[in-house]
Amino acid sequence: MNCIIVTLDWTKKWPEPLLQSFFVAAKCVWLLHLLAFSFHPALMILRVEENRPFDPHYMEDVFKDKQKGDGPSRVKVMVMPGFYVQDRILRCKVLCRYKSTAQAYI
Repeated sequence: MNCIIVTLDWTKKWPEPLLQSFFVAAKCVWLLHLLAFSFHPALMILRVEENRPFDPHYMEDVFKDKQKGDGPSRVKVMVMPGFYVQDRILRCKVLCRYKSTAQAYI
């Protein structure tokens, strides 16, 4: 991993565990795209932008058991894309922010 830092001429060294995590995540995304495009026809990717209302039909909150409020939730960040597979939906995974009746979005 350090050879990549040298190749890219970064001035500050990244910690080795951080680099390994980054490249494992990048490889997983690459493999997921390879799998999606190996179908005929290729699967359509479902992405969600920040600040969209949470829709359980298309999204799965990775921290659904730790909701911080009873009010409506909005997407903070998408952590894994979803896919349209023929007439089914593989929901994307998101992190949400919640709004209770007494506080603003966090």
